Order: sequence, then C-alpha cells, then structure tokens
Amino acid sequence: MENASFGKRLLAIIYDVLILFFIIIVITFILQQIIIQLELTTLQQVKISAEETITVIPADSITTLLLKNIWVPISFFYFGYYWTKRGQTLGMKTWKIKAVTNESNNEGDLMTWGHALKRYVFALLGVGIFWMIFNKSRLSLQDLMSKTKLIKSS
Repeated sequence: MENASFGKRLLAIIYDVLILFFIIIVITFILQQIIIQLELTTLQQVKISAEETITVIPADSITTLLLKNIWVPISFFYFGYYWTKRGQTLGMKTWKIKAVTNESNNEGDLMTWGHALKRYVFALLGVGIFWMIFNKSRLSLQDLMSKTKLIKSS
C-alpha cells in the first residue's frame, strides 16, 4: 500500500472544502429560517433604508454563535461518515486516495469513529499535512496521531 502524495492530498482537501462550504451554507440557511419562523430567539429589526427594515438574528446572541460554529460538527460528520463507511470522501475518491487504519493488528481496514475523531482534531490544526514533507514515510501529523494513513487507491 503506497502512501498518497502531498499534492493529491491537497487537491482532495480543496475539493472537499468546496463541497462542505456548500453544505454548510445550505444547512445554516435552513436553521436560520427555522429559528426565525419558530421565534426561538429574540429578533432584531434593522433599518436598511428610510422606508425599509429587515428582521435579523442579533449578532451578539448565543444563536449566532452556534450558527457561526455549526461547521465544526457538520464537517466532522462529513469526514467521519465517509472515512468510516467508505474510506473515501468525495474529494478523496476523485483523486484516488483512501483512508485506512495504520495499526499492526488491522492495517488497511476502514477506520472507526475513534480514529476519525483523532484524525479530524489533528487535521483542524491546519499544519498537519506539512509534517509529511519531513516524514520519510510520507505520513502527516493526523496520520501519526490517529494511527491511520492515506493510500493510493484504484
């Protein structure tokens, strides 16, 4: 099993981020509409012109804080689901990369949700992929810390 290259990993990340961006925008919009329609928070009237006002969720509300950070659980579920069920996100499939375990007793198996959580947390640091430039085995920080790896797939 040959480890995936830095370039293909980076391209898969870009592809997945674009997909996630769209998913997060849609989910956030739907949640905002539900919150507004069910009046789950105090809304604020904002004047946009002399004659026109709009109703918004206040910027300093807990609801806004939650909506701004909804990307964390959504992106974890996206990556975790694909890693644990198929071994590949849509971006990874496009660039022929697969995520597998890297433990001696089950090397090459699909990862568990525990592996996925560790991999996700260390990937969030944002610099983990650059670790592979200095690692002879071409493993990133998230690979090493989660005992997983990305390999070339067919």
